[in-house]
Amino acid sequence: MGQVKTLYIKNLAKILVERYPGRFTNKFEKNKEELDKIVKIESKKIRNEVIGYIVDVIKKQSKPKLEITYRPKEDVRRGRRIRRK
Repeated sequence: MGQVKTLYIKNLAKILVERYPGRFTNKFEKNKEELDKIVKIESKKIRNEVIGYIVDVIKKQSKPKLEITYRPKEDVRRGRRIRRK
């Protein structure tokens, strides 16, 4: 199991993704270079945590949204709807 990220890390990553929408990808190394151009973070550990969470945010954004629709059950043999009692 992974470690829990602090709110500071999460908020910083979300703000960076919102402000620079086309700059980050789901590749850690490329995001490291881009983050160094935008902001200077002294701590290597915090920088890596922010970049890791940016990758998670980008992956979540690229996932297709789940769409649920209701379809009444049909009798396969006859092609009619089944009445529920």
